[in-house]
This record gives sequence, structure tokens and C-alpha cells, in this order.
Amino acid sequence: MIFNNYYTHIVSILLLTLLLSGCGLSKLSSIQKEGDLEVVETTLEKNLKTLERLTKLGNKSLIVKTSRAFSSYSGFLEDRMEEAEIAGDFETADEMRNKAIEHYARSEMYAFKALSKSDKTFKNARTVDPDTFEKAVQKVKKKDVEPLFWAAYSVGRGISLQKHDPMQVIDLDRVELMMKRVLELDESFYFGSAHLFYAVYWGDRSPAIGGDPDKAKEHIDRVDEINNGKFLMSKFYLAKYYAYPKQDVELFKNALQAVIDAPNDIYPGEDAATSLAKARSQRLLSQVDTLFDLEIEEGEVE
Repeated sequence: MIFNNYYTHIVSILLLTLLLSGCGLSKLSSIQKEGDLEVVETTLEKNLKTLERLTKLGNKSLIVKTSRAFSSYSGFLEDRMEEAEIAGDFETADEMRNKAIEHYARSEMYAFKALSKSDKTFKNARTVDPDTFEKAVQKVKKKDVEPLFWAAYSVGRGISLQKHDPMQVIDLDRVELMMKRVLELDESFYFGSAHLFYAVYWGDRSPAIGGDPDKAKEHIDRVDEINNGKFLMSKFYLAKYYAYPKQDVELFKNALQAVIDAPNDIYPGEDAATSLAKARSQRLLSQVDTLFDLEIEEGEVE
């Protein structure tokens, strides 16, 4: 028995070494330093299947990395979806939306798989009764903040892309419970992105159904504090989830332009995040005329 366990361990190490040397995973490990978004997207896409094979080794860290990779790649699919919608190509938009939903589901699966190593409740995270789920979330320790975040994020994004499905939306409470726990454990994790979840939570709904852009701004401001103003995505969120709901066109334009004009190296070592914020800000700024009812200035028309 001891020999068999030792043999299995050695085989696992050899398999891991072979896979790491034969693919772009070494590049994937430092992808946040890559400023070319096309390279980032391609690297993620090419390594998804390899990562899935690696999860069969049962290593928790690899399982979490796989969840993050699927979720990150899904963000690019959402970008393609939005670009297609702006261009009026709704067939492509639907295709990208469906692909993003599928990839977020894979991310969700791996995140809960990682969490289930500490608590079996997460094996049935979507179907277990709400009280049991809440108790399991409250038991999560700081060492598991990463899979907890990616579980919440992937479920939340999947719901956002399927707002028409009440069976999906009903799980938003579970997402909120998980993100709340992330804030309790480590509010600075992944640039303080749990705060950005709450920016969407409060800023993406009208006040008539519980939205509150002022609360959204509080969370956005906290992200700026955590990152010393270097994480440009917070300004993108300020425009989209505060300035737009407030119909403050000047703040909307100024916030997005500030992202576009910021130095590419404003956040050393996080070039991918900076480039992504710039690309999304450029796209959102191009929609200002359709998002706001801009009044024609006096004297502009004879």
C-alpha cells in the first residue's frame, strides 16, 4: 500500500512536469504582466484544456487556478458579446453570451470543487437548503478566500447573463452571501473586487427596485483606497455604475477619459488589468451619445 501511494505520487509529479513543460502554462502564470490583450486572451484559451487535465491530479491550487482561468476567459467572451451588440450583430452576440455562460459554469464547478475539499456542503452548493449553505459560507477560512471569490464571481456573472431565467436569479442571494464573506476575510483580495461586485449590486438597478448608486460609489471609493488609485477598473465602474445611473455625463466622460489617458505602467506588474480597463473604457465612452439624452447646446442649430 505504501509503495502504491509512493508510486502514484511520483507519477503525478512526472505528469505535472511533462504538462508544464509542454504547454504555455509558464506564460499563464505571469499573464497579469502582459499588456497585449490579444496575447492574454489567446494564452488563456489555449491553456484551458491543459488546466482541466491537471485538475485530475486533485491538487487544490491547480483546481483554483483552473476556475480563475475559465472565469477570466469568460470576461473576454463578454467583451466580444458587447462588441457584437454595438455593431448590431445579434447572432454573434448570442453565440458569445452562450459561450460565456458555459465557461462561467466551468469556473463555478471548479471553484466549488476546491471549496468542497474543506466542506462537502459545497458539492451541492446550488441545491443545498439556504440555511445550510449560509452556515457553510460562514465557516470558510481566509485560506479559502480565493475559491470562494471565484465561486461567487462566476455564479454572479452567469446570473447577469441570464436575467430572464428566474431559476438563475434566485441564486443571487447565495452570491451576495459569498461576497460578503470575502469582504470579511480579505477585502483587498484581487484588487478589492468584492467591492466592485457591490458596486454592480447597487448601481445596476434603479432605485425603484432597490438600487442605490451612492452605495455603489462607496464601494468604488474603497477599491481606490485599497489600490492607491492605480487599479483603473474602479474608474470604469465609477462611470458605469455611478455616473450613468446619476445621469452625470461630465463625470461619466471624465472618469473614462482618465482611464484612457493614464500611463500604461500606472500599476507595475498588472499590465493586463490596466489594458483591460482602457479597452472597456474606450468602448463605453464611444456609447455616450446613446446612453445619455444629450441636449443640443443653444446656438448649435440654426
